[in-house]
Amino acid sequence: MHSPRPGYTLFELTLVVVLLVILAAIAYPSLDSLMGTFRMNAAADMIRANWADARASAMNEGRAYRFAVVSGKGNFRVAPDVPDYWNGNDPPPADQNNPPLVVDDALPRGVRFATPDTYQTTGLDHSGDSALPAGTVDPNSWTTIVTFLPDGTTKEDVEIVFTGNGTRPLDIKLRALTGAVTVRPLQTP
Repeated sequence: MHSPRPGYTLFELTLVVVLLVILAAIAYPSLDSLMGTFRMNAAADMIRANWADARASAMNEGRAYRFAVVSGKGNFRVAPDVPDYWNGNDPPPADQNNPPLVVDDALPRGVRFATPDTYQTTGLDHSGDSALPAGTVDPNSWTTIVTFLPDGTTKEDVEIVFTGNGTRPLDIKLRALTGAVTVRPLQTP
């Protein structure tokens, strides 16, 4: 007499699939939060590197460099602090072998700029895209955050906040005299 072939019933397979879906639904929020934290830290590293590049370029070239953002979005720009670089059409470099530093970039998806004042009083609207498409930023939309002087200093300390859905905001501070950058979770009162 033949014994029945071992196998699984449709009910058993359905039960396993349902359990996997339940486990995935439980794990998703923590994975999403982990990815948000990763994006925030990547944004902080990106800004630290761009500030260091702008500071170094200011000292090497002997001219001021500006770092500006689109408030409430993730777009930022680094370029010489000369009107020609901020009117929408970058001039051709005077020395083709040593062009000035010009960076048009955006923070990782979902991360936005804010100031400590605006974030603490109103929070931020996270609907819509976190950054405008490259090359479409209106020149009047830039808000200057810091200008690096030719000696490597800035006129004052700078503080900005990164926000993102499902993650704690990060507070980024730049020291005017030393160029030191600190990154901490935003302390709310």
